[in-house]
Order: sequence, then C-alpha cells, then structure tokens
Amino acid sequence: ADLVSSYVPGSWARCMRPTLGTPVRILSSPTRVVGVSAGLNPDELVVTQAAQGVAVYNVVSRARITTWSLPAEVRLSHAAIAHASSRCYLAVRDRSSLFGWGEAQAEVSGGGGLAFEAPILVVLQSPALRDAVAAVGVDGSASIIRCSATMPAAQKPAATGAVSSAAATASDDQLAMWAALLPLPTGLPPHHPLALLTLLRSRAGALSLSVRALAPQLSGSGGGKAPLASVVFFSPLTMPLPPPPPPASTGATPAAADRPRRSGAKHAAP
Repeated sequence: ADLVSSYVPGSWARCMRPTLGTPVRILSSPTRVVGVSAGLNPDELVVTQAAQGVAVYNVVSRARITTWSLPAEVRLSHAAIAHASSRCYLAVRDRSSLFGWGEAQAEVSGGGGLAFEAPILVVLQSPALRDAVAAVGVDGSASIIRCSATMPAAQKPAATGAVSSAAATASDDQLAMWAALLPLPTGLPPHHPLALLTLLRSRAGALSLSVRALAPQLSGSGGGKAPLASVVFFSPLTMPLPPPPPPASTGATPAAADRPRRSGAKHAAP
C-alpha cells in the first residue's frame, strides 16, 4: 500500500532549527501514489493516484476536502499541480497530454488537453509566469502553457494554448533527467527574472547542465497584474558536469599489529 504522511513541526532547538515531530498518516491506499504537491491554500496537499484520480487533503485535520475520480482508462503519470493565480488544476495523462480543470468543477473526464511530441518530464510553475506554466519534455524542449480549465485538443502545444515554446536542448543521445525554474536576482543585468535549468544525461552516463534565461513579456498596461503575453527564450548555456566520485573502498582496515603505534613516550634517535 502506498502511504502519504505529513510531519508535524516539533520543538525548536536552541540554535533556532526546527525539529521534526511524529509523522501523521494522511492516506493509505492499495493503489500507486504518483505524486504529492502543494495545494491552492497553505494547509492543503494534492495527492495524485495513477488509477483513482486526484484528491485534496488538509494536512492539519487530515480530512479529504475534494476528490476527482477519473475513468478507468485514464492513467495519470505525474503529480497534478494546483495553480494558485488561475485557481485551476493541471494533470498529465500517459506522459504525453496535459489537461486541466477548475477548482469548482465537480467532474473531470480526463480527456482532451494538449498533446506533446516528446514525453513530458515535469510541469513547472513560477509567479513570474503569471497565469502560465512551463512543460518540459524529456528532450529538453519547453512550452509555456496558459492554465485553463478547458484546454482544447491539439497535435502540438504551439497550435493552441501555448504562449511560447523552445526547441530541445538535448542531443540525440541525451535525455533530460531533471528540470527546475530558478528565480534570478533582481537589479542585475540583463534583468532576466527566470532561468530554466535542465540536467541532461548521455547514454554513456555523462552529465551536463543546460541553463536558459527566460524573459516573460506582459500584455497591456495592467502593471504588476497584467497577463502574460509571451516568453522570450534565450540561447542555452550548457556546462559539462564532473563525474561522480568513485565509491569508497570496501577493503578491510589494517590489522592492529600492522598499524603504527602512537605513544606519548619519546624515543632516542638511532
């Protein structure tokens, strides 16, 4: 059975570091839990199960707030995410289709959505993207998708629903293993608020990190509340990473008789 637990904060030590308390069981299920993500509110948790759908739990009371069951033929492959600014949820079906639904929607069919050519690695969100998210593929490609409860079906995200997209950064023998959006310091040139980091791995096991700056472009004159119009993707910078250190030796330690003796006594020079 898959288990989802939450740790209640414990006492604070003298060094002002929090300690973990006793774990609290939130869910125990016979079906596989695909992933867990933050909810729309600070005390909420979104739990995604491959065959049972998506549920929202309160981490304090451990009560289930909302659940959306999906048809048996719909298989969720990623943790569903809650998008706070648009008040909607997004989920990935069979690693290739992204669909959404509204917070107040009673039923979810799991159909439609945006179809991607490359399998989806992860769906990322950031306040700088306003009402959109970044869907990153296993080939290192990225599409900025505006969150919506009614995403129309499309062969490619760029056909409808996508604000901007960027080509793959991985070569033919590479796959993207991990990706994240990194907020950049403000006030420093060239004033790009975000960077997309992608960890690439070759078939031979060599690792490299791709760093691509993003510049969101707002529409209208709404100032800080203006919606997102597009995102400029700058050329990626790819850096090779050093190989991991070899594993520690498992050989036996020298016998006591073979180790040099140490004592506080002083010996005369020969």
